[in-house]
Amino acid sequence: MTVAGARRMAVGLSLLGLMAFGTTAKAEPISIVSWGHDTYDQVSDTPDGVAFTAIASGYYHSLTLAPDGSIASWGWDVALQVSNTPTSSGFTAIAGGGYHSLALASNGSIVSWGYNDSDQVFDTPGGTGYTAIAGGGWHSLALALDGSIDSWGDDGYDQVGHTPGGTGFTAIAAGGSHSLALTSDGSIISWGHDTYDQVFDTPGGTGFTAIAAGSWHSLALTSDGSIVSWGNDGSRQVLDTPTGSGFIAIAAGGFHSLALASDGSIVSWGYDDSGQVTDTRQSGRFAAIAAGYAHSLTLVPEPTSLSGLCVLGLVGLAIATLKRRKRNNA
Repeated sequence: MTVAGARRMAVGLSLLGLMAFGTTAKAEPISIVSWGHDTYDQVSDTPDGVAFTAIASGYYHSLTLAPDGSIASWGWDVALQVSNTPTSSGFTAIAGGGYHSLALASNGSIVSWGYNDSDQVFDTPGGTGYTAIAGGGWHSLALALDGSIDSWGDDGYDQVGHTPGGTGFTAIAAGGSHSLALTSDGSIISWGHDTYDQVFDTPGGTGFTAIAAGSWHSLALTSDGSIVSWGNDGSRQVLDTPTGSGFIAIAAGGFHSLALASDGSIVSWGYDDSGQVTDTRQSGRFAAIAAGYAHSLTLVPEPTSLSGLCVLGLVGLAIATLKRRKRNNA
């Protein structure tokens, strides 16, 4: 009997088993989907493949991290924020600023590249032990192991000079010219540009679990998965913030925002001139989100099942059954 015949026999003999085992998931490779503004190929040049672990975006460029810690960048390269992407591996985190980017190495050191008009690259702190990075329009932030914050780059709105001192911060986010930090009790501190009350209207209280900053607006995630937004509302990026709970991640773009729900679906709202809201992916179970100035990205798990292995196992079962039959009939 041929292997093909055995496979057909196996399926026929054990359809129930195939149905049962076929839903068992293996590791989920991850691919990237982008949508929205594409003038600089920040959507059309999105890399193919199914082996990415993180995504980040600047104004008109994007980055992704591979399992070996290498970085791929694409989109607008006006300040070499794509061409100067480091070629080594071992990075553990990435962040996109306006026209610059950052990466965190496994020893906690930081590498920056791209536009340097405000020393957002040149003044990148040396040393090791940093645990998180964030890129703003023309400034950057880093979180140290003790929870203290370093800021550098443009300081036109005191987004560097007013960086809070002390330790114990747990998360950071950088907007166009303002920044946010999350404390250990879940309270939020904001500083920098405040023309649209993106600092003044920062919500009080504790229990927040995540923060994100857009050009002139900000978001925060509460412990029950509900979202709070504040700041500029010229494109309803505050007013149209989804109600309800159960969200697990947030991202802020130029004038739009995204949220990832616990069921893996994505909700977008705000400015929609390039389809960054209406073209939001609606089908699938997504794993992460990131927002550029007018484009967005998501990581898409591509689950594979054990049905192929199950078929091979059933082929073996069928062949073994045939052998037993031959012995019994001999």
